[in-house]
Amino acid sequence: MVIFNPSKNKFYIKIQDRILFSSERLWEGTGEVEIKEHHGHYLIKSVLKEKKKFEGTLRVVSEDPLEIEINGNKTSNRIIMEIELEDDEIIFGGGEQYNELNLRGKKFPLLVQEQGVGRGKNLISLLAALKGVRGDWYTTYFPQPVFFSNKGYGIVLKVFTPVMIELKDVATFEIWNNKCSVIFLEGSIEDMVRKFYEIFGGIFEYEDWMFGVWLASQGGIEKAEKVIETAKKWDIPLHAIWCQDWSGKVYTKFGRQVYWNWEYDREDYHDLPEYISKWREMGIHFLAYINPFLIKDGKMYKEAAKNGYLVKKRDGSVYDIIVTTFPAGLLDLSNPEAFEWYKSVIVRNMISIGIDGWMADFGEYLPLDALLKTSSAVEFHNKYPVEWARLNFEAVKESSRSIIYFMRSGFLGSTKFCPCFWAGDQNVDWSKSDGLPTVVPAMLSSGLSGVRFMHFDIGGYTSLFWLKRTPELFMRWAEVGAFSPVMRTHQTNRPLKNIQFDTQDDILKHFSKMANVHVSLIQYIKEQFNTSLKNNLPVVKPLFLNYPEDLESWRTKYQYLFGDDILVAPVLKHGKRWWRVFLPRGEKWVHIWSQKTFKGGWVEIPAPLGEPPVFIREDSKFSEDILTTIRKIERFYG
Repeated sequence: MVIFNPSKNKFYIKIQDRILFSSERLWEGTGEVEIKEHHGHYLIKSVLKEKKKFEGTLRVVSEDPLEIEINGNKTSNRIIMEIELEDDEIIFGGGEQYNELNLRGKKFPLLVQEQGVGRGKNLISLLAALKGVRGDWYTTYFPQPVFFSNKGYGIVLKVFTPVMIELKDVATFEIWNNKCSVIFLEGSIEDMVRKFYEIFGGIFEYEDWMFGVWLASQGGIEKAEKVIETAKKWDIPLHAIWCQDWSGKVYTKFGRQVYWNWEYDREDYHDLPEYISKWREMGIHFLAYINPFLIKDGKMYKEAAKNGYLVKKRDGSVYDIIVTTFPAGLLDLSNPEAFEWYKSVIVRNMISIGIDGWMADFGEYLPLDALLKTSSAVEFHNKYPVEWARLNFEAVKESSRSIIYFMRSGFLGSTKFCPCFWAGDQNVDWSKSDGLPTVVPAMLSSGLSGVRFMHFDIGGYTSLFWLKRTPELFMRWAEVGAFSPVMRTHQTNRPLKNIQFDTQDDILKHFSKMANVHVSLIQYIKEQFNTSLKNNLPVVKPLFLNYPEDLESWRTKYQYLFGDDILVAPVLKHGKRWWRVFLPRGEKWVHIWSQKTFKGGWVEIPAPLGEPPVFIREDSKFSEDILTTIRKIERFYG
């Protein structure tokens, strides 16, 4: 409920008998900021120089949901909102988060940026800090200005400029702008997430293969053929072959990297259109790769630079950016002509030759001091990944084909334009700061923030210094992948130094089993996606979304519900063969491997490799079919 007097700018918003927000807690002011950027990482020092009572104008945009437009004075560059928090209040949101679900007590910026390497207090984080690429607990490719409280309210800030958040005794939202709109949500967490999906969620159609097994390959046609042959030999159901180096390769000190000039490599990928057709007849789809960069001095870079399509420095020269080790120009997505040109590149060089999908990488690197065609870089930085998603969306829409693309970066509105996201670049280790465990909070927080289709690189991506995959790490990662919307491998930035799905027989056997388990769930996954579309809720979700009455569900961040009926508690530590699992009370749960039934509460179960802790609700309509199939798979693999 809102009581509003626009003539005096006096108002208060009351939710569930609590005065949540009022004109007494609305401020404006001026701030100064210093930002240092290095390889997509941003070190922010912000100082609020002046804070005064709000003197601008207010307008109610809508009443359901309640949306208020705030316009401060032109001399101000900050809007500050304050909400007093209750002692036992829990706050979720902030977009994709790798380390925390409950953000209470935290202070952080909302700025699209690299996730960062290490992100913790270990040696790899120290070394990454020395190189300027260390992340922090809050750094994320996909922040969002949306927050949900367990006290029955939520807030969405409709703004693209950065926001400083503090969620201590008082929730403070410092918006780097003199205007914004704020949506206030009301109800249970489930109600508010559903409303958020209604406003910002996208509607996409998915074919069965998009929920299947996607294997990565690099090196050309012959390498891809070998991967396909290996999959067939080992009974691995293969739905897509993903060749990120389809446009060529470049070797750097970071490892083997893609040549960023978006047309197929006539040498390594000779006759690619013909092979795509051949593979599709076998039921195998071809996935590629693209990002909004163009490698310096490449054919497309020269064309884009000539036409003024690249982001510029203040002196008008091209703003070449070192992403890893080589310079590249970044497409100016504020320029309508550049936007349309890049769409034509996707249509002409990718869709027209039969490519069925791609990784649409990056979106975080727009320098804040860059010169754009139609916007300031500070105002456009968080909007950049949204426009990058829209560009891909429109390119696909203009074709008549069923295509999937997946992104890591985003901000408010990205979910309207992208059918699939992945969790970015995790370290190939077990660390809770940047390794395997982080993909679980990433999936859960993304689900709360409007993402239906979320997945990750099986095995992790970032291999630096001594960090290399181990067989156990890869297998445990594959187990999480088996119980997620799609199983997709990645070969890391150093493929020759890391374990792959086909490195040795025990890994192949394990991956084959997990892939067959995953494929046996495709009909279940499809129905859960249909339910998600109908009910406007995520597919991968935290336990408290379905079991809010169980207090332990609110504290569990390393388990998840896969749809409404399957609970997954992956093994996230090296060497563990038993695992402790929390089962929400009020249900009976069947352990899919032993097929024993458990009541709710904490249980400890055996979890050898190949048998990750997974349960299904006893009264699920899918339980009989799924358990029967699991028994058959167990007998086949011994």
